[in-house]
Amino acid sequence: MGTFNEIYKRILFVANCQTQIDLAGILEISQSSISDAKRRQSVPSDWLIKLYDRFGVNPDWLREKKEPMYLRGIATIDEENSHFVLEDVSRGFMAKVYDTFCEKTPDGYTFKTLDEVVLPKNLQKCTSHVFNHNGNGMDPSIPRLALVGISAKKNEETMPVISGELYALHLPQEGIIFRRIFQNIADNTYTLCFEHPELPKNIISFESLQEKLLGKVTWVLHKF
Repeated sequence: MGTFNEIYKRILFVANCQTQIDLAGILEISQSSISDAKRRQSVPSDWLIKLYDRFGVNPDWLREKKEPMYLRGIATIDEENSHFVLEDVSRGFMAKVYDTFCEKTPDGYTFKTLDEVVLPKNLQKCTSHVFNHNGNGMDPSIPRLALVGISAKKNEETMPVISGELYALHLPQEGIIFRRIFQNIADNTYTLCFEHPELPKNIISFESLQEKLLGKVTWVLHKF
């Protein structure tokens, strides 16, 4: 079973709440009941039942992240075909956020998990890894402390590189870095660039690029 804080975070998400006041209204309880639960570090089973009744949330997902997130949808009328359909109520998915410092072994990468975040459902198909960017030089495209979604290449496959796009690469001493990559057609090399033009560029071969390439940047979530 997850910790109280983990379960509480998932409860806030499915209830679409930002504050304790909002959650108390959804659960039809007093704020002091939520404070008591936090003090005891224990989630009352009544909360899980209420969330299932109102939103169809799977209690096992709240407690242990066992899929599916929802056990039922919301019945709506398909006016064109004149029948009821079940609408997916899922608003997002939980994703682990990794530190950019990691190790690469023959079996793959070893990542350190920093946090879990809820992301919009439409990002799930294009996201294999989420990193907390703790570097400089990639502003404004990837500000420091932004969350960066990656679509990683599979195993040792060759990944097509689109000139001018952002990619994630692994360097032994630095971990995961992000660079804008340009192809030099004349000699089939590639230039790795910071967003700041005054910072140094690196030119590497196609083979070296593929060896270091983790995947393509598919989205960046700025922290304000």
